[in-house]
Amino acid sequence: MTQDQAYNEFIPYINDTGKIYRKISPIYARIAVENEYIETWTEDGLETTNYAKIGDYVVQNLYTSMKEEYIVSADMMLQRYEFVCNLDAGGIYKPKGRVKASIYSGEEIKFVAKWGRMMTLKPGDMIVTPLPNCKEVYRIAAKEFYESYILV
Repeated sequence: MTQDQAYNEFIPYINDTGKIYRKISPIYARIAVENEYIETWTEDGLETTNYAKIGDYVVQNLYTSMKEEYIVSADMMLQRYEFVCNLDAGGIYKPKGRVKASIYSGEEIKFVAKWGRMMTLKPGDMIVTPLPNCKEVYRIAAKEFYESYILV
């Protein structure tokens, strides 16, 4: 399933049943090395992979049990995180982003995430769209979602 197909499939469901959550877990972020490969592992396995572009950040969740890593663009960093302090080769940031999310109850499927890599969506996971733009959908594993988001 492409990102456009996933978006068209899930955005009506998210709009109808979703609730607004905000991320509460601070993150550690550092500038990525061009073409750096990152695997995002959650409690239930490999969630997705990605290659960094120039200017991207590697982000690590600090409050989740898996401390999963993922890549975000510089624009996304500005929109979703606020700098707190320097640490080693990166820094600590507090989240300021919100998502609209629904619990997924269908069969396990794979779809292409906005960053062009496959993502696995499993029953019980959260299918989300970032606010305010709502121009993409992606999966957040249930355990990691509840470790890092709260209902608004």
